[in-house]
Amino acid sequence: MSNLGVRKSGPLSKTLTCIVVSSALFSPRVYAQDMLLADASGMDDLAELSLERLMEIDVFSVTKTPQPWRRAAAATYVLTGDDIRRAGVSNLPDALKLVPGLTVAQVDAHTWAVTARGFNSTLADKLEVLLDGRSLYTPLFSGVYWHKNNIPLGDVERIEVIRGPGAALWGANAVNGVINIVTRRAGETQGNQLAAGASHTGERYAYLRSGFSTESAASRLYVKGEAVSDYRTRSGRDAEDGYDAQRVGFRSDLTVAGGSELSLQGETYRDSVDRLGGGRDEEQRTDFLMATLSAQDDGLPRYDIRLIAEASDYDINGLFHEDRDTFSAEYRHHFHLGERHQVVAGLGYHLTKDEIESPNLNSLAFLPESARDETYDVYVQDVYTAIPDRLKLTFGVKAEHNDYSGLEIQPSLRLAYTPDDETTYWSALSRAVRIPTRLDHDFVIYAPQPAPAGIVIIRGSEDFEAEELIAWEAGYRNRINAISSVDLALFYNRYDELRGVDSSAFPALISNEGEGDSSGAELVLNWNPNESFITQLGYSYHHVDFERKRGSTDTSIANANRNDPRHQGFVRVNWRLNKHVNLDVRLRNVSELPDLAVAGYTEMDATLNWQISEGLSASLLGKNLLDPQHAEFRANNQRVEIPRTVQLNLRLDF
Repeated sequence: MSNLGVRKSGPLSKTLTCIVVSSALFSPRVYAQDMLLADASGMDDLAELSLERLMEIDVFSVTKTPQPWRRAAAATYVLTGDDIRRAGVSNLPDALKLVPGLTVAQVDAHTWAVTARGFNSTLADKLEVLLDGRSLYTPLFSGVYWHKNNIPLGDVERIEVIRGPGAALWGANAVNGVINIVTRRAGETQGNQLAAGASHTGERYAYLRSGFSTESAASRLYVKGEAVSDYRTRSGRDAEDGYDAQRVGFRSDLTVAGGSELSLQGETYRDSVDRLGGGRDEEQRTDFLMATLSAQDDGLPRYDIRLIAEASDYDINGLFHEDRDTFSAEYRHHFHLGERHQVVAGLGYHLTKDEIESPNLNSLAFLPESARDETYDVYVQDVYTAIPDRLKLTFGVKAEHNDYSGLEIQPSLRLAYTPDDETTYWSALSRAVRIPTRLDHDFVIYAPQPAPAGIVIIRGSEDFEAEELIAWEAGYRNRINAISSVDLALFYNRYDELRGVDSSAFPALISNEGEGDSSGAELVLNWNPNESFITQLGYSYHHVDFERKRGSTDTSIANANRNDPRHQGFVRVNWRLNKHVNLDVRLRNVSELPDLAVAGYTEMDATLNWQISEGLSASLLGKNLLDPQHAEFRANNQRVEIPRTVQLNLRLDF
């Protein structure tokens, strides 16, 4: 289907166009702190760890309990905070480019398309993204405003990424993957830090953090400002897509009665975003508070309770205004049944209320203008040790009730077999769903001018059902020798009830028009010949075959089969030249996106880190060094060129 002349831009506008064109973790202790060594310079970190110790780094996201990465029954990857700091990147999507198997494409100066295993767009509604247990997707369309969540990367402890479904624990929308961002505890960010950076293309930021503590409590306060200048289109025009943003936040960790811990976090965020191609600016604000009470036994989690309150506002003057309030509550309990059953059980509640005004009756709207949506869930997972240190079977299931599609059951069965201490074979079978949103049920598009105001040409459907995935996965990990390892994952996904547009009636109806499958392989090789040199190579292959159902009149689904690269490859080399200087080089290749008319490309990023003195460090970052500019994605029939960038970053700890 065509755009129908509706002019939109920016994060929400790109999302709304996609429907026309293409139709809870708590902040845990560091369970492997001795594996995440880092001095003030950030140089004495993973570069000095043996490959054996690296493979023992614990992951939390697969089972919501700590387990060695090499034994996890999922395609998972841990990006440490030291990895991010060595790369010298200053925004979250650029950090995610360091994760093998993820697809990360920059659309323009403030927009990214991020996904795992397909369906990439500025929508990308099948990826659950969490920050210290707070879901970052908007309930309006189940996608992420990436620029709004450009958190201070210096405070990130680790990012755990699961490629593949995680709905049995994390709930609906964890269909193709989970990105779990964990920030450092307040006690680990004491003292003062000032960081700033600027590039020759107009990207700049400044960050100030102050940490302080008592015997029973530690806190940090921070403020960050950032701005990006306009990029250019392929024709050389100013794309008018820049933005500026400010955030102020805090985190406090306190020891309370009985040895339990209370973590308090909050932030206020404001931004102003230029509309692609000119016109009205967009403005967003978000304010949130989160409290987590947790307790542990022998260093392992026993229970945790989390409460989150959030208020947000999104405005495009004269076109769209959204006020939204959300509240979430979750309780999770860990216990053992005998010696072989490790059980996690929990329940949660989520409420979101919105008021959406759309005064332009030749553009778009959500009808009714206000809505109140509630979700209830309960889940249980049992990790059964069939043979100690050799065979584990994990069964989990989440029952989730929402106001759109009713009760959804999402089970998962995972098997991990470790015949020896160097090798793990794993397999998994899962069901996951992407539950409907206001975009599916209540969205309407009006005929553009010169048609009379208020003529609906496309509308949502109250009968829209959840999109469904049945996924099979298998994998193999092996530490070949003391300096090399291999990690291989295979998958086959079968999708049903995919979103499309039924144009057999007037107005056309957003409905479940599609089905299909995808399959692929993801390979990562690590080679660590000595303590100063780390090399990682990766390749991923992804084949997609989606089509409209028999009898459907949809014309968009078949044209969206190639919005994702079929091939992706990368090489990353980290070389510690001496005690004070470190070089990090990343080479990546991404194949073409035929349905978006975006050519494949090969690019290189490189970062030189220099520890000038005990408290002062600098990094010189070069992005997209092989071409002056190139396109990575396309939205709204606009193709913005992503420029070569050279950026200087400075950090002072005092």
